[in-house]
Amino acid sequence: MGRKIQDGHFKYFFIKYIVDFFLRNSYRRFQVEGLENLPDKSSVIWASNHTNALMDALVLLASTKSQKVFLGRADIFNKRLVIRLLAFIKMMPIYRIRDGFNSLKRNEEVISKAIDVLKDCVPLLIFPEATHRTKHSLLPITKGVFHITYAVAEINGSKKPVYIQPIGIDYGDFFRYRSTALIRFGKPIDVTKFIVENKGISQPVQMRQFREILSRSLSELISFVPDDNDYDSIWEYAKLRTGNKAYFKKVLVKQERACGCRLNGLMRIQAVNRYAINQALTLREQSPEVAAEQFQKIDKLRLWRIQNGVSVYSIAKKNAGLSAFFNFFPLIIGLPYFIFSIIVSILIWLTAQLILSNIKDEAFNNSVRICVRLVMSPISVLLWGVIFFISMPLYMAIVATILLFPACSYYYDYKEFFRRWMSDIRWTLRKKKAPKL
Repeated sequence: MGRKIQDGHFKYFFIKYIVDFFLRNSYRRFQVEGLENLPDKSSVIWASNHTNALMDALVLLASTKSQKVFLGRADIFNKRLVIRLLAFIKMMPIYRIRDGFNSLKRNEEVISKAIDVLKDCVPLLIFPEATHRTKHSLLPITKGVFHITYAVAEINGSKKPVYIQPIGIDYGDFFRYRSTALIRFGKPIDVTKFIVENKGISQPVQMRQFREILSRSLSELISFVPDDNDYDSIWEYAKLRTGNKAYFKKVLVKQERACGCRLNGLMRIQAVNRYAINQALTLREQSPEVAAEQFQKIDKLRLWRIQNGVSVYSIAKKNAGLSAFFNFFPLIIGLPYFIFSIIVSILIWLTAQLILSNIKDEAFNNSVRICVRLVMSPISVLLWGVIFFISMPLYMAIVATILLFPACSYYYDYKEFFRRWMSDIRWTLRKKKAPKL
């Protein structure tokens, strides 16, 4: 009997450890919450929002030590390197009508394998929106996740429940490397119990109700903004409010009292974001005309700041000029190592840029960067290590080689720090010309 896709082996877990390390190192902050909600030794489908292409699969892979099997859209299985990476992370292609009507027949075998994965109590991860989109919102949930779930529930019967595990992924930025990632595991949904309790309702109606339940669960795990004409204005409003320290502290106290616990790290930012979003939505519901006028002003400012290279966080600061003054000194102190980082990271950076020049969808940018860094880092370290030990005294070569390891991360972090510093200066010099809120 051949090896199943869900079968674990030493090579998988060894390489997974390395990939997870590079993945976590791709973010300044990587935080996983709600692991206590995961059902133990059960048939579980992980259902996550899908915003950032392959990065979504990689962050979920790194969220726990255990293996899991993925279902992904077939059109991304289009290049040899990508196919190898997807095979490693145990991803199977799922075909859609847009992939060709005849290709849909292949789904029968895929679904059969997926059912077998769940029977062996290995998590099966599905992106129920069926495609990615870089927005803090949700696309309609497709039926595929429920067809698989119902098939497994029928096989298991009532003795072994089948769960759908809602998971929310919140990125600090979809496109910038070394941003932040928050992964939240919500309360599992007992599908078997739902089917029993609603056995008097037809299966299509059950699925429709279940889609609403899953969609609501996912929206509660992210900084959810409804996808309508006001999306950009509402998200801009939330960032402006959250970036204000006084507002942040005040709202955080309210949110921690409401949940009865102390929030930490990225959970604090998400809680304040969600509060600010709800404020904007409440204003729109209660005073549509006032909200429309306010959103128009916010959108005008948003377009102005983008054209002028000003970050929303500079606008939210009480005194961006003072912040720029104090941040000048860390920039000067860190400049020598930044120059070193540019030199030793050039091979990795150029390779990534060369590949990215042929990719139109920006959502794949960070996926490419981490894959290139994973492959090229050992080569780069070996190359520069040899150069250092040939051209330098021993103690200097050892120090320079040690400094190689954080260099690539420092390169991106310094660039981001410099970008925000320049933004503070631009805002200080140009704010009088900015549209008024």
